[in-house]
Amino acid sequence: MKTKPEIKVLLYHAVSEDREFPSPAGTNLPPKEFERQVSFLSRHYSVVRLGGGAEGGGRPPLAITFDDGYRDNFQAAYPVLMRYDLPVTFFLTVSRVGRDWDFPGGNYPGLTWEEVREMDRHPLVDFGSHGLTHRLLTGLTEEEADREIAGSKAILERELGRKVDFFSYTHGSYNDRTRELVRKAGYRAAYSVIAGGEDEFSRRRILISRRDNLFRLRIKLSPLYWPLRKII
Repeated sequence: MKTKPEIKVLLYHAVSEDREFPSPAGTNLPPKEFERQVSFLSRHYSVVRLGGGAEGGGRPPLAITFDDGYRDNFQAAYPVLMRYDLPVTFFLTVSRVGRDWDFPGGNYPGLTWEEVREMDRHPLVDFGSHGLTHRLLTGLTEEEADREIAGSKAILERELGRKVDFFSYTHGSYNDRTRELVRKAGYRAAYSVIAGGEDEFSRRRILISRRDNLFRLRIKLSPLYWPLRKII
């Protein structure tokens, strides 16, 4: 029997110049580089919805996601993705919607609910939960973790008026308890950024950071990435 190809999932965060993004995490990509990557992906991959089918007409399937919920996702990433007609899933830290992110290097604007709803009206855009407050789930009590997982889902569904199917783990960290809480909350799947893949609630993604030009992106999309990811 022919096996279905694995759907690679990319993880972006911010789309801004280095001098504009005050977080030391390095999880921003300059706008010109982002568009260069989107153009490349549109030509060489079948970009599909998260959780969608893997039919790509001969091209390998791939999904695009964003974590956190920065305003630049609306201002810089969303217009480019829609220009290329590519689907995307934005994972929101729900309590940060309408607020600035307070990084060590200064504040950085988050998405507003108006911007979220405007994007949500587009048929190629989906939203998922990235927790309520961006706390490390594995360090919380079960009650606190459930509030982050199930509570954020309830707020998102109320604000968007539809079901929210996907969750992404804050800081990429999960354990058996958090996976079970995600399942019980009614999500279809959950995504990390570290090696995973045990089941639908530990799907792994490929992190793209400010170091990742087109050459490095191609390496990360190759079969060599997961075996060699600690040195790439």
